[in-house]
Amino acid sequence: MVSTSSTGRFSDGRSTPSTPMSEAADSPAPNNSSKGMEIAPDGDIVLEIEHEVGKPAAVHSYRVSATILTTHSKYFASLLQPGRFSEAANVEAKHRNLREQYGEVGKAPPRELPALSIKDVGRVAVKSVGPLLGDFFNILHNREMQIPPPVANLANLAVVADRFDALEVVRTYLRRKKVMKMLDAKTTAKADLALGEERVRQRLLVGVLLDHTPWVEKYSLRMICKGWASKEVSVSAALWWDLPGRLEDELVYRRECMLETIQSLQSHFLALYSSRERQCKLGYDSSAQCDSFQLGEMVRFFTRIGTVQLQGTLIDVADPPEPHAGDLINLLDTLRQVPEYQIDKFHSHCGIRTRLVPMLDLLQRAIPHAAVCGECWEANRTDLAWLGAKRPLLWRKGDSGLYGTGHRHAGIRDFFTATERQWS
Repeated sequence: MVSTSSTGRFSDGRSTPSTPMSEAADSPAPNNSSKGMEIAPDGDIVLEIEHEVGKPAAVHSYRVSATILTTHSKYFASLLQPGRFSEAANVEAKHRNLREQYGEVGKAPPRELPALSIKDVGRVAVKSVGPLLGDFFNILHNREMQIPPPVANLANLAVVADRFDALEVVRTYLRRKKVMKMLDAKTTAKADLALGEERVRQRLLVGVLLDHTPWVEKYSLRMICKGWASKEVSVSAALWWDLPGRLEDELVYRRECMLETIQSLQSHFLALYSSRERQCKLGYDSSAQCDSFQLGEMVRFFTRIGTVQLQGTLIDVADPPEPHAGDLINLLDTLRQVPEYQIDKFHSHCGIRTRLVPMLDLLQRAIPHAAVCGECWEANRTDLAWLGAKRPLLWRKGDSGLYGTGHRHAGIRDFFTATERQWS
Protein backbone atom coordinates (compact mmCIF):
# COMPACT_ATOMS: atom_id res chain seq x y z
CA MET A 1 0.00 0.00 0.00
CA VAL A 2 1.28 3.50 -0.86
CA SER A 3 0.11 7.00 -0.05
CA THR A 4 1.39 10.59 -0.21
CA SER A 5 1.23 12.72 2.89
CA SER A 6 0.51 16.06 1.22
CA THR A 7 -1.57 15.05 -1.77
CA GLY A 8 -3.99 12.41 -0.51
CA ARG A 9 -3.89 8.67 0.12
CA PHE A 10 -3.62 5.94 -2.48
CA SER A 11 -2.82 2.24 -2.49
CA ASP A 12 -1.20 -0.47 -4.54
CA GLY A 13 -1.38 -4.20 -4.26
CA ARG A 14 1.54 -5.53 -6.29
CA SER A 15 5.33 -5.13 -6.38
CA THR A 16 5.38 -2.96 -9.50
CA PRO A 17 2.35 -0.78 -10.20
CA SER A 18 0.96 -1.50 -13.63
CA THR A 19 -2.45 0.17 -13.38
CA PRO A 20 -3.51 3.54 -11.92
CA MET A 21 -3.75 3.35 -8.14
CA SER A 22 -6.98 4.10 -6.40
CA GLU A 23 -7.09 7.36 -4.46
CA ALA A 24 -8.93 7.71 -1.16
CA ALA A 25 -9.69 10.54 1.23
CA ASP A 26 -6.95 12.60 2.85
CA SER A 27 -5.86 11.43 6.29
CA PRO A 28 -3.21 12.67 8.68
CA ALA A 29 0.04 10.85 9.30
CA PRO A 30 -0.12 8.33 12.15
CA ASN A 31 0.91 9.52 15.61
CA ASN A 32 3.10 6.47 16.24
CA SER A 33 5.80 7.46 13.72
CA SER A 34 9.30 6.39 14.66
CA LYS A 35 12.40 8.57 14.41
CA GLY A 36 13.38 9.08 10.80
CA MET A 37 16.54 7.65 9.24
CA GLU A 38 18.62 9.82 6.92
CA ILE A 39 19.85 7.52 4.15
CA ALA A 40 20.73 10.38 1.77
CA PRO A 41 21.49 13.69 3.55
CA ASP A 42 20.52 15.61 0.41
CA GLY A 43 17.62 13.30 -0.43
CA ASP A 44 14.59 14.86 -2.09
CA ILE A 45 11.85 12.54 -0.87
CA VAL A 46 10.74 10.88 2.36
CA LEU A 47 9.37 7.35 2.49
CA GLU A 48 7.02 6.64 5.38
CA ILE A 49 6.72 2.87 5.61
CA GLU A 50 4.26 1.02 7.76
CA HIS A 51 4.30 -2.76 7.99
CA GLU A 52 1.94 -4.38 10.45
CA VAL A 53 4.14 -6.51 12.67
CA GLY A 54 2.74 -5.36 15.99
CA LYS A 55 -0.35 -3.33 16.82
CA PRO A 56 -0.34 -0.43 16.48
CA ALA A 57 2.14 -0.67 13.63
CA ALA A 58 5.04 1.80 13.72
CA VAL A 59 5.79 4.10 10.80
CA HIS A 60 9.45 4.26 9.77
CA SER A 61 10.67 7.29 7.84
CA TYR A 62 13.62 7.40 5.44
CA ARG A 63 15.06 10.38 3.62
CA VAL A 64 16.19 9.05 0.27
CA SER A 65 17.06 10.10 -3.26
CA ALA A 66 14.21 9.70 -5.74
CA THR A 67 16.74 9.44 -8.56
CA ILE A 68 18.53 6.53 -6.90
CA LEU A 69 15.24 4.82 -6.08
CA THR A 70 14.03 5.00 -9.66
CA THR A 71 17.42 3.87 -11.00
CA HIS A 72 17.62 0.71 -8.91
CA SER A 73 13.97 -0.21 -8.26
CA LYS A 74 11.44 -0.88 -11.01
CA TYR A 75 8.72 -0.43 -8.41
CA PHE A 76 9.72 3.18 -7.68
CA ALA A 77 10.57 3.83 -11.33
CA SER A 78 7.00 2.95 -12.22
CA LEU A 79 5.48 4.78 -9.28
CA LEU A 80 7.37 8.02 -9.96
CA GLN A 81 7.30 7.93 -13.76
CA PRO A 82 6.17 11.36 -14.98
CA GLY A 83 2.69 11.39 -16.42
CA ARG A 84 1.82 7.88 -15.30
CA PHE A 85 0.45 8.28 -11.81
CA SER A 86 -0.65 11.28 -9.79
CA GLU A 87 2.07 10.60 -7.21
CA ALA A 88 4.78 11.66 -9.65
CA ALA A 89 2.94 14.89 -10.48
CA ASN A 90 2.46 15.67 -6.79
CA VAL A 91 6.14 15.08 -6.01
CA GLU A 92 7.25 17.25 -8.94
CA ALA A 93 4.92 20.09 -7.88
CA LYS A 94 6.31 19.96 -4.35
CA HIS A 95 9.86 19.96 -5.72
CA ARG A 96 9.17 23.10 -7.78
CA ASN A 97 7.99 24.93 -4.67
CA LEU A 98 11.03 23.79 -2.68
CA ARG A 99 13.46 24.87 -5.44
CA GLU A 100 11.90 28.32 -5.42
CA GLN A 101 12.25 28.49 -1.66
CA TYR A 102 15.65 26.83 -1.06
CA GLY A 103 17.35 26.87 -4.46
CA GLU A 104 17.92 23.11 -4.20
CA VAL A 105 15.47 20.49 -2.98
CA GLY A 106 18.22 18.74 -1.04
CA LYS A 107 18.59 21.77 1.26
CA ALA A 108 15.00 21.51 2.46
CA PRO A 109 14.34 20.01 5.93
CA PRO A 110 12.80 16.50 5.89
CA ARG A 111 9.44 17.69 7.22
CA GLU A 112 8.95 19.83 4.08
CA LEU A 113 9.88 17.16 1.54
CA PRO A 114 7.20 15.28 -0.38
CA ALA A 115 6.45 12.04 1.43
CA LEU A 116 5.24 8.72 0.11
CA SER A 117 3.52 6.40 2.56
CA ILE A 118 3.92 2.70 1.82
CA LYS A 119 2.26 -0.24 3.50
CA ASP A 120 3.40 -3.84 3.11
CA VAL A 121 7.07 -4.56 2.44
CA GLY A 122 6.57 -8.22 1.59
CA ARG A 123 6.22 -11.47 3.52
CA VAL A 124 8.99 -10.91 6.05
CA ALA A 125 9.36 -12.18 9.61
CA VAL A 126 10.91 -9.51 11.85
CA LYS A 127 10.07 -7.80 15.13
CA SER A 128 10.54 -4.43 13.46
CA VAL A 129 10.99 -3.59 9.79
CA GLY A 130 12.96 -0.43 10.64
CA PRO A 131 16.54 -1.82 10.59
CA LEU A 132 15.71 -4.17 7.72
CA LEU A 133 14.51 -1.32 5.50
CA GLY A 134 17.49 0.74 6.61
CA ASP A 135 19.78 -1.97 5.23
CA PHE A 136 17.77 -2.15 2.01
CA PHE A 137 17.85 1.58 1.31
CA ASN A 138 21.52 1.79 2.30
CA ILE A 139 22.30 -0.86 -0.33
CA LEU A 140 20.32 1.05 -2.94
CA HIS A 141 22.36 4.17 -2.08
CA ASN A 142 25.62 2.17 -2.04
CA ARG A 143 26.16 2.69 1.67
CA GLU A 144 27.52 0.17 4.13
CA MET A 145 25.47 -2.40 6.07
CA GLN A 146 26.44 -5.01 8.64
CA ILE A 147 28.57 -7.64 6.86
CA PRO A 148 27.86 -10.48 6.89
CA PRO A 149 24.28 -10.31 8.18
CA PRO A 150 22.66 -13.39 9.75
CA VAL A 151 21.01 -15.61 7.16
CA ALA A 152 17.54 -14.78 8.54
CA ASN A 153 18.23 -11.07 7.94
CA LEU A 154 19.51 -11.86 4.47
CA ALA A 155 16.33 -13.81 3.66
CA ASN A 156 14.16 -10.92 4.84
CA LEU A 157 16.29 -8.53 2.79
CA ALA A 158 15.74 -10.68 -0.30
CA VAL A 159 11.97 -10.58 0.31
CA VAL A 160 12.00 -6.77 0.53
CA ALA A 161 14.18 -6.50 -2.59
CA ASP A 162 11.76 -8.74 -4.44
CA ARG A 163 8.78 -6.72 -3.19
CA PHE A 164 10.26 -3.49 -4.58
CA ASP A 165 11.70 -5.13 -7.70
CA ALA A 166 15.28 -4.25 -6.82
CA LEU A 167 16.90 -7.69 -6.70
CA GLU A 168 19.69 -6.93 -9.16
CA VAL A 169 21.27 -4.10 -7.16
CA VAL A 170 21.11 -6.20 -3.97
CA ARG A 171 22.68 -9.19 -5.78
CA THR A 172 25.50 -7.00 -7.08
CA TYR A 173 26.16 -5.48 -3.67
CA LEU A 174 26.28 -8.84 -1.89
CA ARG A 175 28.55 -10.37 -4.54
CA ARG A 176 30.92 -7.44 -4.26
CA LYS A 177 30.99 -7.83 -0.48
CA LYS A 178 31.36 -11.65 -0.84
CA VAL A 179 28.62 -12.13 1.73
CA MET A 180 27.69 -15.70 0.75
CA LYS A 181 31.30 -16.84 0.85
CA MET A 182 31.72 -15.36 4.32
CA LEU A 183 28.57 -17.09 5.55
CA ASP A 184 29.72 -20.42 4.12
CA ALA A 185 33.13 -19.96 5.72
CA LYS A 186 31.52 -19.33 9.13
CA THR A 187 29.32 -22.44 8.90
CA THR A 188 31.02 -25.74 9.70
CA ALA A 189 29.93 -28.92 7.95
CA LYS A 190 28.50 -30.22 11.23
CA ALA A 191 26.52 -27.03 11.81
CA ASP A 192 25.28 -27.07 8.23
CA LEU A 193 23.95 -30.63 8.55
CA ALA A 194 22.21 -29.67 11.80
CA LEU A 195 20.24 -26.80 10.22
CA GLY A 196 16.51 -27.06 10.82
CA GLU A 197 13.81 -26.64 8.22
CA GLU A 198 13.36 -22.88 8.60
CA ARG A 199 17.09 -22.16 8.27
CA VAL A 200 17.29 -24.40 5.20
CA ARG A 201 14.28 -22.69 3.65
CA GLN A 202 15.80 -19.26 4.29
CA ARG A 203 19.02 -20.25 2.55
CA LEU A 204 17.13 -21.72 -0.38
CA LEU A 205 15.07 -18.53 -0.77
CA VAL A 206 18.24 -16.43 -0.67
CA GLY A 207 19.83 -18.71 -3.26
CA VAL A 208 16.85 -18.36 -5.60
CA LEU A 209 16.14 -14.63 -5.24
CA LEU A 210 19.75 -13.47 -4.98
CA ASP A 211 21.09 -15.90 -7.58
CA HIS A 212 23.47 -17.90 -5.40
CA THR A 213 23.28 -21.22 -7.24
CA PRO A 214 25.25 -23.42 -4.80
CA TRP A 215 22.63 -22.80 -2.12
CA VAL A 216 19.80 -23.59 -4.53
CA GLU A 217 21.22 -27.01 -5.35
CA LYS A 218 22.32 -27.95 -1.84
CA TYR A 219 19.23 -26.88 0.05
CA SER A 220 16.62 -27.88 -2.53
CA LEU A 221 18.04 -31.41 -2.35
CA ARG A 222 17.92 -31.36 1.43
CA MET A 223 14.30 -30.25 1.42
CA ILE A 224 13.38 -33.00 -1.03
CA CYS A 225 15.20 -35.70 0.91
CA LYS A 226 13.94 -34.55 4.31
CA GLY A 227 10.34 -34.25 3.15
CA TRP A 228 10.11 -30.59 4.14
CA ALA A 229 8.39 -29.39 0.98
CA SER A 230 4.77 -28.59 1.76
CA LYS A 231 1.64 -28.08 -0.30
CA GLU A 232 -0.23 -25.83 2.13
CA VAL A 233 0.91 -22.75 4.01
CA SER A 234 -0.69 -19.67 5.50
CA VAL A 235 -0.57 -16.60 3.26
CA SER A 236 0.63 -14.64 6.28
CA ALA A 237 3.71 -16.84 6.73
CA ALA A 238 7.14 -15.59 5.70
CA LEU A 239 7.94 -16.10 2.02
CA TRP A 240 10.45 -18.89 2.69
CA TRP A 241 7.55 -21.07 3.92
CA ASP A 242 5.96 -20.77 0.48
CA LEU A 243 8.82 -20.61 -2.02
CA PRO A 244 8.00 -18.46 -5.08
CA GLY A 245 8.05 -19.29 -8.78
CA ARG A 246 6.31 -22.66 -8.26
CA LEU A 247 9.47 -23.89 -6.57
CA GLU A 248 7.55 -25.23 -3.56
CA ASP A 249 5.29 -27.31 -5.82
CA GLU A 250 8.31 -28.46 -7.83
CA LEU A 251 10.02 -29.80 -4.70
CA VAL A 252 6.85 -31.59 -3.60
CA TYR A 253 6.51 -33.24 -7.00
CA ARG A 254 10.17 -34.29 -7.20
CA ARG A 255 9.92 -36.02 -3.84
CA GLU A 256 6.72 -37.79 -4.87
CA CYS A 257 8.41 -39.06 -8.03
CA MET A 258 11.44 -40.25 -6.10
CA LEU A 259 9.27 -42.11 -3.57
CA GLU A 260 7.35 -43.67 -6.44
CA THR A 261 10.65 -44.82 -7.97
CA ILE A 262 11.80 -46.43 -4.73
CA GLN A 263 8.43 -48.09 -4.34
CA SER A 264 8.60 -49.41 -7.90
CA LEU A 265 11.84 -51.20 -7.00
CA GLN A 266 10.12 -52.90 -4.09
CA SER A 267 7.13 -53.80 -6.29
CA HIS A 268 9.50 -55.21 -8.90
CA PHE A 269 10.79 -57.90 -6.54
CA LEU A 270 7.38 -58.67 -5.08
CA ALA A 271 6.08 -59.25 -8.61
CA LEU A 272 9.08 -61.41 -9.56
CA TYR A 273 8.72 -63.77 -6.61
CA SER A 274 4.94 -63.89 -7.04
CA SER A 275 5.23 -64.90 -10.72
CA ARG A 276 5.61 -68.35 -12.26
CA GLU A 277 9.18 -67.55 -13.29
CA ARG A 278 11.60 -69.42 -11.01
CA GLN A 279 13.94 -67.14 -9.05
CA CYS A 280 15.80 -69.79 -7.05
CA LYS A 281 19.49 -69.94 -8.08
CA LEU A 282 20.28 -73.58 -7.21
CA GLY A 283 20.34 -74.66 -10.84
CA TYR A 284 18.78 -78.03 -11.64
CA ASP A 285 17.62 -78.37 -8.05
CA SER A 286 15.90 -74.95 -7.93
CA SER A 287 12.61 -75.16 -6.10
CA ALA A 288 9.29 -73.39 -5.88
CA GLN A 289 9.51 -73.83 -2.12
CA CYS A 290 12.63 -71.62 -2.05
CA ASP A 291 10.82 -68.89 -4.01
CA SER A 292 7.84 -69.09 -1.65
CA PHE A 293 10.18 -68.86 1.34
CA GLN A 294 11.93 -65.83 -0.13
CA LEU A 295 8.61 -64.13 -0.94
CA GLY A 296 7.37 -64.64 2.61
CA GLU A 297 10.58 -63.31 4.17
CA MET A 298 10.60 -60.35 1.77
CA VAL A 299 7.03 -59.40 2.67
CA ARG A 300 7.82 -59.77 6.35
CA PHE A 301 10.90 -57.49 6.00
CA PHE A 302 9.07 -54.79 4.01
CA THR A 303 6.16 -54.90 6.46
CA ARG A 304 8.48 -54.62 9.44
CA ILE A 305 10.24 -51.51 8.10
CA GLY A 306 6.90 -49.94 7.16
CA THR A 307 7.20 -49.86 3.37
CA VAL A 308 4.45 -52.41 2.66
CA GLN A 309 0.97 -52.57 4.11
CA LEU A 310 -1.11 -55.70 3.60
CA GLN A 311 -4.77 -55.02 2.94
CA GLY A 312 -7.63 -57.06 1.58
CA THR A 313 -9.34 -56.06 -1.66
CA LEU A 314 -12.82 -57.43 -1.00
CA ILE A 315 -13.95 -54.20 0.60
CA ASP A 316 -12.19 -50.91 1.32
CA VAL A 317 -11.99 -50.60 5.09
CA ALA A 318 -8.97 -48.33 5.50
CA ASP A 319 -7.79 -44.95 4.30
CA PRO A 320 -4.69 -44.97 2.10
CA PRO A 321 -1.48 -44.55 4.09
CA GLU A 322 0.21 -41.16 4.25
CA PRO A 323 3.30 -40.78 2.02
CA HIS A 324 6.60 -41.66 3.65
CA ALA A 325 7.70 -38.66 5.72
CA GLY A 326 11.28 -39.69 6.50
CA ASP A 327 14.63 -38.95 4.94
CA LEU A 328 15.08 -40.62 1.54
CA ILE A 329 18.74 -41.49 2.17
CA ASN A 330 17.80 -43.11 5.47
CA LEU A 331 15.09 -45.03 3.63
CA LEU A 332 17.65 -46.45 1.21
CA ASP A 333 19.90 -47.38 4.13
CA THR A 334 16.99 -49.21 5.76
CA LEU A 335 16.30 -51.15 2.56
CA ARG A 336 19.99 -52.15 2.45
CA GLN A 337 19.48 -54.04 5.69
CA VAL A 338 17.47 -56.76 3.97
CA PRO A 339 19.10 -60.09 4.99
CA GLU A 340 20.29 -62.76 2.57
CA TYR A 341 17.65 -65.27 3.57
CA GLN A 342 18.36 -68.98 2.91
CA ILE A 343 15.83 -71.79 3.12
CA ASP A 344 18.78 -74.10 3.83
CA LYS A 345 22.57 -74.06 3.53
CA PHE A 346 22.52 -75.02 -0.15
CA HIS A 347 20.35 -72.14 -1.33
CA SER A 348 22.75 -69.20 -1.32
CA HIS A 349 21.95 -65.92 -3.15
CA CYS A 350 18.38 -67.01 -3.89
CA GLY A 351 16.95 -63.91 -2.18
CA ILE A 352 16.80 -60.31 -3.30
CA ARG A 353 19.77 -58.85 -1.46
CA THR A 354 22.42 -59.46 -4.14
CA ARG A 355 20.13 -57.88 -6.77
CA LEU A 356 18.61 -55.15 -4.61
CA VAL A 357 21.83 -53.54 -3.31
CA PRO A 358 23.23 -52.56 -6.76
CA MET A 359 19.87 -50.98 -7.59
CA LEU A 360 19.93 -49.06 -4.33
CA ASP A 361 23.44 -47.89 -5.25
CA LEU A 362 22.04 -46.62 -8.54
CA LEU A 363 19.31 -44.73 -6.74
CA GLN A 364 21.77 -43.24 -4.28
CA ARG A 365 23.96 -41.96 -7.14
CA ALA A 366 20.93 -40.49 -8.90
CA ILE A 367 19.34 -38.70 -5.94
CA PRO A 368 21.90 -35.83 -5.68
CA HIS A 369 21.21 -34.96 -9.32
CA ALA A 370 17.50 -34.55 -8.54
CA ALA A 371 18.28 -31.25 -6.81
CA VAL A 372 17.13 -28.05 -8.45
CA CYS A 373 20.04 -26.65 -10.46
CA GLY A 374 20.09 -22.93 -9.66
CA GLU A 375 21.70 -21.95 -12.93
CA CYS A 376 19.29 -23.93 -15.11
CA TRP A 377 16.22 -23.12 -12.99
CA GLU A 378 16.81 -19.42 -13.59
CA ALA A 379 17.61 -19.74 -17.28
CA ASN A 380 15.37 -22.54 -18.52
CA ARG A 381 12.93 -23.72 -15.87
CA THR A 382 10.09 -24.23 -18.37
CA ASP A 383 11.99 -26.99 -20.19
CA LEU A 384 13.71 -28.54 -17.18
CA ALA A 385 11.02 -28.51 -14.49
CA TRP A 386 9.61 -31.91 -13.58
CA LEU A 387 6.19 -30.52 -12.73
CA GLY A 388 4.08 -30.36 -15.86
CA ALA A 389 6.58 -32.31 -18.01
CA LYS A 390 5.36 -35.25 -20.07
CA ARG A 391 6.22 -38.49 -18.30
CA PRO A 392 8.12 -41.15 -20.29
CA LEU A 393 6.23 -44.41 -20.68
CA LEU A 394 9.22 -46.61 -19.84
CA TRP A 395 12.67 -46.37 -18.30
CA ARG A 396 15.06 -49.25 -18.95
CA LYS A 397 18.02 -50.11 -16.80
CA GLY A 398 21.10 -48.89 -18.63
CA ASP A 399 19.49 -45.87 -20.35
CA SER A 400 22.39 -43.56 -21.14
CA GLY A 401 20.73 -40.40 -19.81
CA LEU A 402 21.31 -41.47 -16.22
CA TYR A 403 25.07 -41.76 -16.54
CA GLY A 404 27.99 -39.57 -17.57
CA THR A 405 29.19 -36.22 -16.24
CA GLY A 406 27.92 -32.66 -16.18
CA HIS A 407 24.26 -31.68 -16.29
CA ARG A 408 22.02 -34.73 -16.59
CA HIS A 409 18.71 -33.06 -15.86
CA ALA A 410 16.68 -34.69 -18.64
CA GLY A 411 17.98 -38.22 -17.96
CA ILE A 412 17.46 -37.93 -14.21
CA ARG A 413 13.97 -36.54 -14.73
CA ASP A 414 13.05 -39.39 -17.09
CA PHE A 415 14.32 -41.94 -14.58
CA PHE A 416 12.28 -40.60 -11.68
CA THR A 417 9.13 -39.64 -13.60
CA ALA A 418 8.72 -42.69 -15.87
CA THR A 419 5.35 -44.38 -15.56
CA GLU A 420 7.04 -47.79 -15.68
CA ARG A 421 10.60 -48.94 -14.95
CA GLN A 422 12.32 -52.06 -16.24
CA TRP A 423 14.69 -52.91 -13.42
CA SER A 424 16.11 -56.09 -14.93
